[in-house]
Amino acid sequence: MPTPSEFTELQCARPPSDPVSSLAFYRDAESRRAAHLLVASWDKVIKATHLPQTVQLQDWSRCAAGPDEVTVLQTFTHPAAVLDVCWIDETFAASACLDRRVRLLNLDSGQMMIMGKHEQGICRVRYDANTRLLVSASWDSSLKVWDPHTDSDSRLLHTISLPAKAFAMDIVPTYLNAESVPVQDTTPRMVVAMAERLVYIYNLQSIRDACDRRDFDQASQAEQTRESSLKFMLRDIRCMPDGLGYTTSSIEGRIAVEFFDPSTESQAQKYAFKCHRKEVDGEDVVFPIHAVAFSPRYGTFATGGGDAHCALWDPFAKKRIRQYALPASISALAFSADGHMLAIATGADDLNQDLKPGDVEITMKPVIQDAKPKTKK
Repeated sequence: MPTPSEFTELQCARPPSDPVSSLAFYRDAESRRAAHLLVASWDKVIKATHLPQTVQLQDWSRCAAGPDEVTVLQTFTHPAAVLDVCWIDETFAASACLDRRVRLLNLDSGQMMIMGKHEQGICRVRYDANTRLLVSASWDSSLKVWDPHTDSDSRLLHTISLPAKAFAMDIVPTYLNAESVPVQDTTPRMVVAMAERLVYIYNLQSIRDACDRRDFDQASQAEQTRESSLKFMLRDIRCMPDGLGYTTSSIEGRIAVEFFDPSTESQAQKYAFKCHRKEVDGEDVVFPIHAVAFSPRYGTFATGGGDAHCALWDPFAKKRIRQYALPASISALAFSADGHMLAIATGADDLNQDLKPGDVEITMKPVIQDAKPKTKK
């Protein structure tokens, strides 16, 4: 039987009409939702989808012959572009919208409910299962901390003022029941990338405890404040599944690998490198890196750039291990919780471009072999 790497891709039928802003697989490989993928896009819609049985069973021979279509389970239409989506549990998800609202999505009933709002558009939303906190990051230079499990009058626990506009945010632990990457630091953390190349690191347990005792000054305190080693605007930030650090990308085609531990020994391990570039007429053309995603199985990571390429990297050997050519600029990436599949969203960089049917695509690639590191950690 052929290996997964011999099959190049599976196409998601009926992709959005505008570029995809976010992809999110359910975080638990053992859940009934493990084969479910949330797709948020600039066409104001979030789709809750279910992968075909051939993909779930890893029946690559059937997939190569033409898999069953991805099933759309629910469609959530918003009044403006949706910039991010995240899972809360098997029943609920949360959305971040350009209309400044955070919404709770019921994946069983298809109903939406507004939790609250920011002063400007919301660029990121993340949920931490350990502290049961939902956090939204906005262009209004603030984070809002929510408890989605309480009644509507008390869901907003706290607002954290930031020194600059938020561009990206992520949390760790990233996955539940990851098969191969042992979590070495279980501290629930949140890392926020901002304008002026600022990166703030927060301890989510400290925020939860401070909110519970209503010590809001303490709840606003960052665990660490940093300036990125990347010299241009940050585009994405993602936490390592082992809990030890994070990776940032920039508009200047560079990646930085950083570590939470502030000790001199740990900080000596951080590094940065350039990628997603090509030579045109003897000149180095630089492309932004729009998306980063970590494999929960191996701890390797994928990057997606404006050069229409997705690269897989081994952070331990500091080498690229695989590269895929896609039809257009990459806007979002997501690994399945078992590490078998990588979802890649492609589409135009500029929303003013005229999009034709088929210009926006969601490609599923089997990466269980391709994402394997070349060396042991």
